[in-house]
Amino acid sequence: MPSIRDAIHDLFNRPELTTADAVDRHFDTAFRQRVNGAWIDRQAFADGIAELRSRVVHVRVDVLDEFVDGTRYAERHVIEIATRDGELIRQEVFLFGAAAQDGRFLRIEEVTLRILPTRIPSDHRS
Repeated sequence: MPSIRDAIHDLFNRPELTTADAVDRHFDTAFRQRVNGAWIDRQAFADGIAELRSRVVHVRVDVLDEFVDGTRYAERHVIEIATRDGELIRQEVFLFGAAAQDGRFLRIEEVTLRILPTRIPSDHRS
């Protein structure tokens, strides 16, 4: 059964895998993805991953909820992306997916929420 955590790990934290190898491992040839309402096909997904890989140092995924029912997959996680320019991006991701017969993702639909850095208000600092 597919796991988004495993897919993200292979896509961003295993530099010995090419982008094509990591995508092939986890995503069916007919894969489509919708993020915040916009659909892309597998080629656009792979191109975006390749571009992002060039800017990312490390990615961490904390799975909060995960559910599998046959070929249906639902999951919620927090992702932290450390970039080469020192930025730390945090997002909460809600996704629903479907797996192909071979267990790779066939479709993912997700909504992402940026988690802004929290700061202690100046009147609460000691």
